[in-house]
Amino acid sequence: MTAAHATTLLDVAEIRDVAAGVLAPELETDPPVLVDAVDSLTPPAIMLLWGDPWLTPGATPAGRVMGPCVWSARLHVLCLAGRVEPGPGIRTLEQLVGLVVGRLAGDTYTWPLETVSAPRVFEISGIAYLGARVGYLIPAAVGGNPS
Repeated sequence: MTAAHATTLLDVAEIRDVAAGVLAPELETDPPVLVDAVDSLTPPAIMLLWGDPWLTPGATPAGRVMGPCVWSARLHVLCLAGRVEPGPGIRTLEQLVGLVVGRLAGDTYTWPLETVSAPRVFEISGIAYLGARVGYLIPAAVGGNPS
């Protein structure tokens, strides 16, 4: 994260790339970060997706108005521990969620954490993976920086 991002509003088109940079592997044991939805992967992995609703104009969930050019963008960081089978899946998932929350909390940009789902099964191309969604609600510009 650059110092410029620490104080500026991100455009919705750059949020996933900036988050991917913060979450990028630092150690050989860190999971890969997938910026786009894929139809196959090797777990453990982190995938950046948009939540629903993706964009909400001008206000936070608490109703605070942020201005006419500011939106709330819902980013979901999907932590995928492994296939659903016997083994250390929950422990791996706990570590993945801890890595995501810790890295984004330690960044110079403020990543407002909204929710963390309970562990559940996510199906990708017919394969069941154990995972959890870490959700962020991010103030964003749409179509360029607000004037």
